[in-house]
Amino acid sequence: MKKDLLNNIKDNDTIYHYTKAATAIDYILFNQELRFSRTLNSSDPIESKRAKRSTAYFGNETNVRQNKQHHDAVNELHKFVDDLENRFHQICFCKNSVDNDDSINQLQGNEELFGFTKLRMWDQYADNFSGVCIAFSKEKISSLNKEKFDLTIEEIEYLKFQDLSTAKIGNIQGNHLNKVGVTIYKEQLKEQLLNSLFCKHIDYSGENELRFGTFHKDNKCSMDIIRDEFVFNQSMMLDITDCIQAIFVSSFANKKQREDLLNYAKKLKVDLFEMKWQHDSFELLDCKKEEEFWKGINLSK
Repeated sequence: MKKDLLNNIKDNDTIYHYTKAATAIDYILFNQELRFSRTLNSSDPIESKRAKRSTAYFGNETNVRQNKQHHDAVNELHKFVDDLENRFHQICFCKNSVDNDDSINQLQGNEELFGFTKLRMWDQYADNFSGVCIAFSKEKISSLNKEKFDLTIEEIEYLKFQDLSTAKIGNIQGNHLNKVGVTIYKEQLKEQLLNSLFCKHIDYSGENELRFGTFHKDNKCSMDIIRDEFVFNQSMMLDITDCIQAIFVSSFANKKQREDLLNYAKKLKVDLFEMKWQHDSFELLDCKKEEEFWKGINLSK
């Protein structure tokens, strides 16, 4: 691995996105965009299951007959939280566990510190070790999209089940509503909801995830063409133009995919590395240098 590349990516700015090779080639690299996904569509039930909320009272308020204005406010709060949960979308990345550490001058022996070496991610998100991991600059993506989206960019907090249960929004508290009013309660609920959307169970901690989140708005969506039909108000896309720092492809990807990725790497002027899986680790091959080597061999014949 090039030493200058290692120096360029061993920081908090570099983030990694795992995906299928076909998705990287046909969509991400072709369109220079990443698609936001609805959080409620996550396969993780802790993220996608809705809470069964009601309205809770305590103390003297328990037996008080509330007026219509109060009931209307309660219903407004329930709808408010449901709407926020419905509209929240996310894109997930992995981070490094190292930040400009001068003592890290080689990959060997430090593999686990980097976000592109996560076997669980290669398995689950990169097509069973046959896909791609793309390295991006977090700051470049954030700067490029700050005018289009109201982005929340946070590291995931990993919690035990008991702590997750307190982080999530449960029942609407009738006593608190009477105390602070609808407007303030909405602000507090939104803050709590946002915090909860950046929490996962501690079992996922090895992912070292950074999440870009935003609430769906129709006027922020791109136009799609699906089966010759124009589709509006569906897909929000994050612009990644000039934000890619390197591409890592599995040695299990097919030859055509590796060639396509090499062409994109040349076009984007970034490095492409092949993850050559071994019985005990992996070897990183510089695909551009590999191509130059074989060209030289052929010319010398």
